[in-house]
Amino acid sequence: MITLSTVHANDSSIDTILTLPERTGSLAIARACRETALAFVHESSYWGKAELAMWLMGPYAQLTQYVSNSARRHGTDSPRPVPLLREIDARMVERVVRSARTEVIETMKQTADAEGGASFAFTMMSAGFVVRCEDEGHVPGWVPTTDARRLADRVLSLLAADYLARTSDYENELSVCRHCGAIDFDAGIRDRGICHRHGSGTFAPRSRTPTMPYLPEGA
Repeated sequence: MITLSTVHANDSSIDTILTLPERTGSLAIARACRETALAFVHESSYWGKAELAMWLMGPYAQLTQYVSNSARRHGTDSPRPVPLLREIDARMVERVVRSARTEVIETMKQTADAEGGASFAFTMMSAGFVVRCEDEGHVPGWVPTTDARRLADRVLSLLAADYLARTSDYENELSVCRHCGAIDFDAGIRDRGICHRHGSGTFAPRSRTPTMPYLPEGA
């Protein structure tokens, strides 16, 4: 059986792969990973090629840069760049985004259970999609790598980095609305099983205004 001690962020038996740059905190990385992943889940229904490219080249690329920079410093092969989307048919982009969103939502439902969450994190670690890090204050954390090629795995790698740093949030607060798949971290919503947009009695869709986050300067 996979236990949380196997994959916990503070487990000293797991090697620290890299040290984060100055003024970049491990918890700041976890927060940015969650915000970036949730931006995908909540906004990608309205995305086309341009919006997906912005997400990949913007917040996603920022969060995977630390492993890229570490690889260059140690003389290892540079990761493959995120592919351009110019030559991809718009309808294919729509299908890929829709499929990835569905997979992410279904996977997050499993992480609400301790064993399911640990299995998810272990899978991400084994695939090399997340690695352990440490900031200048010696606070351990996790960062996503550039190894994930499928869009769903890229989103899930962000959530895995956050899960490993803040496991209790997923066990006690994570909720996935059974109506729309909205992901929230709210114990009250978790108990009801539906988000505020449905619980109020009047469904109000999320704003289509892009809110894709960017990595904060420090912790």
